[in-house]
Amino acid sequence: MLNKKVGLIALLVSLSAGHLFAGTLSSYSIGDVLLCFRIGGTNDLVVDLGPVSTFTNAAPNQRIPITQYNGNQLATLGTNNLIWSVFTWFNSTVTPAGIQWTLFASNPRTSLNTQTEPVQTDTQSSQHQAANFMVPVPKGAFDNFVTTNYSTLSTATAVLEPDNNNASSYKTGQSYVFAITSVDGYENFGDQYQGLPENTTPFNFTTGGTVQRSDFYILPPGDGFTTYGTFLGYFELNTNGLMTYVAYPVAAPTVPVIQSFIRSNNISYVKFTTGSSGSYTLRGTNVLTHAAVTNWPAITSTPGNGSVNTLQDTTSVSNKFYVITAQ
Repeated sequence: MLNKKVGLIALLVSLSAGHLFAGTLSSYSIGDVLLCFRIGGTNDLVVDLGPVSTFTNAAPNQRIPITQYNGNQLATLGTNNLIWSVFTWFNSTVTPAGIQWTLFASNPRTSLNTQTEPVQTDTQSSQHQAANFMVPVPKGAFDNFVTTNYSTLSTATAVLEPDNNNASSYKTGQSYVFAITSVDGYENFGDQYQGLPENTTPFNFTTGGTVQRSDFYILPPGDGFTTYGTFLGYFELNTNGLMTYVAYPVAAPTVPVIQSFIRSNNISYVKFTTGSSGSYTLRGTNVLTHAAVTNWPAITSTPGNGSVNTLQDTTSVSNKFYVITAQ
C-alpha cells in the first residue's frame, strides 16, 4: 500500500505544483475532484473539492473533512434517498503525457467495512470518452453560478443547479444528472465509464444512525482486460450530511471504551474513547436479548479522531442499555 502511494506522489508531482489552492467552480482546473449530489427532484449540487493531489498525497488513515458545501445547500435535496458520486479526470494538458485520460472515481460499498472489488481500467480511447462526459459537469455548474445565478445559496465551491438539462440556465455545460445517466439512462457517464460511481442513501438514512462509504480509485489507462485501478481511500457520508475522506486505511478501528454515562432531562450522554480511523456508533435498546450488539438499533455516529468523544440519545425511556461499536 505504501509503495503504491509513493508511486502516486511521484506520478502527480507536476500536477501538485500547479494546484496550491483549493479549486472553485467559477474557475475550474482539470484534476479538481467533483463531489455531486442528486435526488431526482428539483436540484443537483455540484461541489469542487480542490486538486486530487490533496487526496493522493494524504497520509495513511488521515481524515480530511469535506467543508466545501454547507448544510443549507444540502438541505435543498435532503439526505434520504440521496444519490452521490465523486470523480475527476486528467486530459492532454496534464504532464507527464503518459497519464492523460486517467480517471478517478468512487465505487459504492455494499458492506460498510469491506473494500469493493477494484474497478477495471480501460483503454486510453475508452477512458477519453468517459472523461468527455465528465467535462460538461463543472461547465454546467459555472453556467448556473456565474452566468445565471440560479440559486442565492450557491458559492464558488458548491453550486446548486436545476435537475433538468433543458433548463435555460445551461449555456456551455450540462447538468450533473444528464452527464452521469446519459441519454439512454445508464449510470456510467454515457456508457463509457466502466464502473458505477453513484451511491444511494436509504429512505431512512437521516435517522438510521449508520454512515455510508464509497471507495475512491485511480484508473490509469490499461488494456481493458487485465488491469485494475488502485484503491486510494474512501469517502464517508454521515447521517447529519457531513462528509469525510479517509486516505489509505491500513488499520482496524480501535476498540472503544466507555468512560462515563450521564442522564439529564431525558438525555443520555455516553463518553468514550476513539482511534484515529473508522466510525463509532452509539446503539441502544430497552430489551436485552441474545442478539449481537452490532444488531442493536443505531442512534448516531461520529468519526474516530483519536480523542474522547461524547454521543447522546434523547429519549423518555428510563430503562435503556447502550453500547458503542466501531466499524
